[in-house]
Order: sequence, then structure tokens, then C-alpha cells
Amino acid sequence: TDNQRVILQITDVNDEPPYFINRPLPMQAVVKLNAAPNTPVFTLQARDPDKDHDIHYFLVRDRTGGRFEVDEKSGVVRTRGSEMFQLDMEYVLYVKAEDQNGRIDDKHFQSTPEERLSIVGGKRPPQFYLPKYEKTIPENAAKDADIISVKAKSFADREIRYTLKAKGQGAGTFNIGPTSGIVKLAKELNFEDVRQPHIYQLVVTATEDSGGFSTAVDLTIKVTDVNDNPPKFDLPDYQAHNIDEDIPIGSSILRVKARDEDSGTNAEITYSVSDDHFRVDNKGIIYNRKTLDADDNNAYYEFMVTATDRGEPAKEGTATIRIYTKNKNDEEPNFSQQVYTPNVDENAGPNTLVTTVVASDKDGDNVEFGFVGEARKSGQFVIEKMTGVIRLHNGPISLDRDKYELNVTAVDDGNCCPGGQHLRHTSTAVVVVFITDVNDNKPVFKDCASYHAKVEESAPNGSPVITVHATDEDKGVNGQVRYSIVQQPNQKGTKFTVDPETGDVTTNKVFDREGEDGKFVSVTVKATDNGDPSLEGVCSFTVEITDINDNPPLFDRQKYIENVKQDTNVGTNILRVSASDEDADNNGAIIYNLTSAANPGDLEYFEVQPESGWIILKKPLDRGEYEVIVTATDQGQTPLTSEVLVRLSIVDRANRPPVWDQRVYEPKRISENISVGQTVYSIKASSGIKDNPVVFYRIIRGSTAQTNKHDTFYLQQRPDNGDTWADIKVNHPLDYESIKEYNLTVRVE
Repeated sequence: TDNQRVILQITDVNDEPPYFINRPLPMQAVVKLNAAPNTPVFTLQARDPDKDHDIHYFLVRDRTGGRFEVDEKSGVVRTRGSEMFQLDMEYVLYVKAEDQNGRIDDKHFQSTPEERLSIVGGKRPPQFYLPKYEKTIPENAAKDADIISVKAKSFADREIRYTLKAKGQGAGTFNIGPTSGIVKLAKELNFEDVRQPHIYQLVVTATEDSGGFSTAVDLTIKVTDVNDNPPKFDLPDYQAHNIDEDIPIGSSILRVKARDEDSGTNAEITYSVSDDHFRVDNKGIIYNRKTLDADDNNAYYEFMVTATDRGEPAKEGTATIRIYTKNKNDEEPNFSQQVYTPNVDENAGPNTLVTTVVASDKDGDNVEFGFVGEARKSGQFVIEKMTGVIRLHNGPISLDRDKYELNVTAVDDGNCCPGGQHLRHTSTAVVVVFITDVNDNKPVFKDCASYHAKVEESAPNGSPVITVHATDEDKGVNGQVRYSIVQQPNQKGTKFTVDPETGDVTTNKVFDREGEDGKFVSVTVKATDNGDPSLEGVCSFTVEITDINDNPPLFDRQKYIENVKQDTNVGTNILRVSASDEDADNNGAIIYNLTSAANPGDLEYFEVQPESGWIILKKPLDRGEYEVIVTATDQGQTPLTSEVLVRLSIVDRANRPPVWDQRVYEPKRISENISVGQTVYSIKASSGIKDNPVVFYRIIRGSTAQTNKHDTFYLQQRPDNGDTWADIKVNHPLDYESIKEYNLTVRVE
């Protein structure tokens, strides 16, 4: 959707008639007796709300014999003729205003009604702007507050003074400013005071200064009631005595009466009560809405009745109501609880206390206890009539059930009230005796030996592992089992969590099979019962961490550089590349392939055995250097790969490289706490060049931590009787739990 602002220009239509704005009314004026011709005596003024109005003024009827004329455009009324005007004579003209752009028909225009203009020769008394004045004020009007402003016009342009007089009652209640004409309240009003009228009839007289004329006008001031009186009850406290507690609902009990000194709606009263046991009607009669109860509140009801008037804002008054009731034997005994659930040990003996039932009667009666049918014994249980104490009987006890249910009764004696013995009341309760178990069996994981759980490495925290279950042959809370994980010694936190209620075991970390977690993780779950003291059983089992292909193959060197004799035979194994993959099974099985480096033609000379990594010569060598790239790819579902550069330098046929003193160096086992700087292996090679026995060693940095990527080992040359040895020494502390095996490559030149 889209919105567009539209501006509508409203074109005016000349449809409104003009109207006079001259004040005061009726129109009055004076003319000097010797006024010369064309002397202005009055100006007509009219307005028209239409935009294109064209107002013209006309003399409609002339009762003066042509002594005046009206200027059609300006509305000025002027004298005509040279004759003297007569003293005190009234000259009457009827005038109107027309809008000559507001045509009604061919002959008529929109116009004002005819207005009478009275002109008196010489002088005339002042004229009030209104023919009469009226004002309504509230009784709480402030003293000296302005009530109304009256104003008169002097035809002689003299200052006018005003006086105020009461026609009847109320003299001195109001006063008037002699020059301003503002009527003020001279003293406080009280609508409820019978000595003060509600309507004040006043006369305001306007008199010109210096003995001029005067005129009078009626002023009526009405006083209205203000809700300034709250309702008042005839009595502050109403009481009703000896009201039977079993009277029918809706019975009238007593009547209250409130009065309000205000008038009208301010004096109309409604009643309400503060206790929902009762209601009150508009006549003040109080009825009961519910059944009364003499056994509550010390046998009487006390509440408030409120009288509220309909003023704005409303006012209210209150009184206290007290209703005293008479008691009847109408209440049955009430047990402190409907079901009692005591516990008794399964090995309890005779006369053992089981529980005490308690009942009371709101009527004040005494209560007698028993089993249903007024019996004092039920099976192996007995009850005391007056105290409600229940015990095991004084005989052989055999509590072979989980629980026993007893129905007990409470009967009142009716002594509360006259004639109460003829209507006795009975109530019942249930006692469920639970036989408590002795906690002598610990929880047992019956299927512990068959738990074989697996979880995939990198599975998110909270992944399900297995659900364990333990049983406890005890009963009740002694047989309820909760599960927890037993933390392994020297372990920070737990690797698994278990739901205490269900036994669902979930992971508490993300496992790494190739890291410190390893392939198998042991977990111990403990089951604890809720007995006191509690007993516990444990179950230990192994969780297998299954492999995912999350590790790429890693070559044991960052690059391979070897010398190859030029006359090497085709089919000779030249160099073996080796990569390792920490994943398991197919995820860790590696296949090797050759790809070109800079010169694709180098691939024609070599091939690599896919599984062993041996690079084999395919055709005779005829250049000084070759470079190929070996790619190692694992066999995971989503294979991962890595590459290494192999640089082969071709040397002369007579070149004789150094020779190691052993064709194979056996694995060396060392302790993880070996000191830094200590020698772990010494190897030696002899120069193949006659009269040049010096050789140089260096340890090749691999691409993994296991192949010395982080310089965990270093090499130090050592001369000895004309030979040069290579001592491999520890450069950093070792940690068996992090890396269990290192594969080092040493190059000799």
C-alpha cells in the first residue's frame, strides 16, 4: 500500500446572511438640538462570514419625517435639514444591512432583520449593555470573589458610577465596584442556612457624574448547593440482641437512619455494609445474606454501615453495627484433619503409641472418640474414648501389611445448649497407619556387567550415552534410588552426568579420541537410596569413544630433500615418504599419489607405491634436479588430504654419501621424567669420501608434534677418536599422557 496526502481547497459559497454587531442593544443614540446637517449621530456595524461579502446599509422605514439618512457603504447615520431638533423627542428609524453579493433571487439579497434605532433629542439616560443580568454561583464561592461585571454606556461621554441594592433579603451580601461595575461577594454563603435566600434579587443603578442621568437594571444571583455536608446517622452505634443463629436468610434484623443537610442529589443517600454476611436496602433495613453462626466471633457480629450521598465528589458517614446471636446445638465435631497418616515401625511391640486424633465442637460440647460402630477396638488397634489416643493392643503384634486404614468417629454430648442432648452430631475421619520399612538393602545394578556404551568423538555436550538402572528391595523411601557420577581420582570435574531420577547418562564434555581422552573412558555411577542412614551401590563400566575422520594425514617431514645418483637403475626404491593419521580404521588408512610441482614432466620419471609411500624410478635420470608433490589421502567417508614437496638432486656416479653405522636403529624406550639436556640416543655415520672424514648432522623438523615440529629434541655433534657422533638430547619436558611416541629423522652430509 501507499499513502498520498491530498489537500482539498474548500471554495466559499456566499450562503450566510450578515448580522449587526452594534452593542448595546437595542440601538440608541442622541442628537444635539442644534445639530447641523450631515452631523453623524450613530454608525451601523454589520459582519458577514462569507469571504466575498459586500455589505450595504439601508434605511427601511423612517418615522422621523426625513430628518436622518444612512450612508449605504459606511453605515453612518447623519442628520438632514436645518430645523432644530426637539428636546426629549424620540426619533425612530428602522434599518437593515444587505450582502449584495449574496443574492437570494432576482430582487432580494441576504440581509439582517430590521433593527429599531432610537434617537432622542438632547439627552438620554445611560444604557446597560444587557436588558437584565443573571448569574449562578456555588455556595462555597470565596469571599471577595468576582461574581459578574455589569456595564452601561453614557451617551454624554461622562464617567458612570454604579450602586447596588437588594430588593428583599440579602442586603450587604454583595457589593459593586463604583467605577468598574464588578459585583463581588461581600460575605460567605451557606446554602443550608435558612436565613440566607437561594436567589438574590438585586438592582444595579448606573448614574452619570455631575448630576447626569441614571438608569437601573435587574441582577439575579442564584446560589447552588455544594456537597459540603456528609450524611450523619441518628446513632453512632446500633445493636440487636438475642438474634437466633438459625434465622432464615433474608430476615430483617434492624433499621438504621442517616440524614444529609445538603439538597437535591447531594442529599440522596445509599447504604452499604462491610460484612458480606449482611446486606442493607435503601431504607436502611439490615438483612442477613448468609446463615449466622453463634460459635464464631464470640457470638456477635460487629461491622460498619456506611451512608453515601450522590454528590460529586460523594461524601459518606459511618456507624457501628453489633448483632448478638443465641447459640444452638447445630455444629458437629470437627477433626483437626480428615486423614491422619502416622508411621509405625514394622517391629513395633504391644501398647505402642500410634497417633492421637483431635476433634473440637464449635458449640462448646465435649467430644467422645471411637471406631465406626462406637467400638473401642479395630483389629490390632485400640482407641481411648475421651483422649482420642490410638495404640497397638496389648497382645501379639504382626504388622505384615504396608498400611492399615481405621475409620474413627467423634460424637458431641449436646451440653452446650438447652435441649442439645436430644440432637447429637457425629463426624468421621480416616487414620491410615503406614508400616515403615527398615533400610537393610542397598541398591544393586543387576545389569552392570552387560553395560557396553559408545559415544562418538566430537559429539556435543549432553549427548545420550546409556541408561543405567538400580533396584532396591526395601520399601517406601528406603527403596527410592537416586543416581550420581563418582568422580575419578585426580580428575577435574566429571566427563559424564547422570539424571538423578531416570539414570540417563549423558556426556559432560566434547571428547577427542586422538587427544587425552583416548579410545576408552571409564565411568562409575553410584545409586543411593533415601533411607536414614542411606545405603549405596556402584557400577563401573567403560565407554568406547568411536572415531570420526577429524584428523588429516601428516607427513613426518615438512619437505623431503634427497641426493640420487645419476646411474640409479630403473625400478630402484629411491625414497620413502611417510605420513600418519591419528584417526582409526579407514579414517586413518593412507593412500599416496604423485602430482607435479613446477614441471609436469618430472612425473614421467617417478611413481609412488600407494600404500607404502616408496618413490620408485620409472626411467633413467637425465637432469640435475627433480621436484614432485606427494599427496596423502585417508580413506574416511569424507577424505582428508595433505601434501609434501619432494626435491631430488642428481649427483655424480662417483658420489659416495655417508654411511650409517647401522642399517636399522631399534626403538628406544625412555621415561617421561627424563631431564632436559639428557642424551636419549647416539648415532654415527662415516664419510664415503676418502681423506674427507668430516660429516655434518641435522635433525629434520617434521610437520607434527610427534615428528619434532616443536623442537622437543635437539642434536649435538660430538667428535670421538676421529669419528663424529650425533647425540640426540631432550629440549623440552616430556609428558606420556600427551605424546607417547616420537619418530625422528636425522640427515647426515
